Amino acid sequence: MLAVCAFAVAAPARAAQADHATDAPFQADIVFGSSTAGFPLWTDVMARTAQELQYTAVCIRVGERRCEPQAWRKPIARIDGLPLMAKLETANRFINRYPYVPTWQNWHRLSYWEAPFEFLARGGQCQDYAITKYMALHAAGVNDAQIRVLLVRDTDLGVDHAVLLADVDGVSYILDNLNANIVPANRDTQYRPFYAISLSGYWRYVGGRSMLAASDAASR
Repeated sequence: MLAVCAFAVAAPARAAQADHATDAPFQADIVFGSSTAGFPLWTDVMARTAQELQYTAVCIRVGERRCEPQAWRKPIARIDGLPLMAKLETANRFINRYPYVPTWQNWHRLSYWEAPFEFLARGGQCQDYAITKYMALHAAGVNDAQIRVLLVRDTDLGVDHAVLLADVDGVSYILDNLNANIVPANRDTQYRPFYAISLSGYWRYVGGRSMLAASDAASR
């Protein structure tokens, strides 16, 4: 049985100005904000990630402190020289191999977003896969404008979920811990977007709906 996330997506704490009119894959208006201060889970995990990545010494075992695990450095080195789509595919496969472990089991709390080295040591939930993919691709030279963590509603299962959204030559792709393959975001999907977030800011989706809902509406 596939493991899915079940966490409540928090809305942005403040309004922002419109970035661009419409995101075609989800038929949503987008509101962009450059400050992520209203997302404490995100700012907290980015702070812990920055602390992890400052160390240059390499450690053999994942979970050692004040060093960079070989389990991180070696895959990043392999990804670094690849074309963009190959980077996405390689990162997706590498990170999806890690076990799904609920936040409560790992941290004994309902809400906690893991930094990449924490994820490599413990496994994690959907947002932890997405964050680790985001940071791995970032470390491998992918432009921040091309990747963002996307929080969605799985309208089939009735739970919130997180994936990585990546743009390649004007096409948006989804990297999902529930799917070994990268799929275009405009393919029939049950995901309805809430917001996306990166080191550059956040994008709130207004009026978005899943592609399945859009297809159903168009067929009536």
